[in-house]
Order: sequence, then structure tokens, then C-alpha cells
Amino acid sequence: MTRFALITAAALLVAPVAASAQQAIEAGPIWNQQHANQVCPAIAASQGGEWTGHWWTTIPNEMSVCQIRTEQPARAVEAGPIWNQQHANQVCPAIAASQGGEWTGHWWTTIPNEMSVCHIR
Repeated sequence: MTRFALITAAALLVAPVAASAQQAIEAGPIWNQQHANQVCPAIAASQGGEWTGHWWTTIPNEMSVCQIRTEQPARAVEAGPIWNQQHANQVCPAIAASQGGEWTGHWWTTIPNEMSVCHIR
């Protein structure tokens, strides 16, 4: 098996990974745990996520947030040629940030001397 075929096979094994992300979603005022138990699951569902059970007040008597977990699929984003790990450490975090994501630390070459991809979520 050639090096290119090995890299491609490894890429296929990594590509379908999904990671969860947590975020705080504004919910208006939440008065107590019982109120959070009513409000937060609906807010999480509206965001395509799941309530973690955590909430907190950000502005007393005005705003609280519900912490929700959503699945973010990881994907490969073209990055031009990446020559080595040091180069990937420079290129991939910037590409991930431009896509509103986070670099997983993985990258691979798809077309030697022409194209590599950064694995982001």
C-alpha cells in the first residue's frame, strides 16, 4: 500500500467523528430549579440539543442561561498544501477559526504538493 493510500485510509477512519459542544443559551429570567426544569429542556430542544441540567443567572431578575449540549460533526476543510506538522500547527487553527470551529489536531494530504485538509469540529 502506498503512503498516499495509507493517508487516505486513515482519513476515512477519522472523518465521521462527532464531538459534543456545550453552550449557554439565554432563557430570560429563571427563578429557581423547578422553573429551570420547565424552561431549559424546551430551549435545548429548540437549539437541536440537550439540556445538561445546569443553569445560572447572568443579570439578576432579568436574564439566566441554560447550558445545552449539541453534537457538532467533525469535517475536513481544504487548506492548500500543508508541508509538515509545524506548518499544520500554524495553518489549521486559523482555518478552523474562520469556519467557526476548532481544529481537532488532525490533518492529512489529499493531493501531494497541492492539497491538504484540516480536520475541524
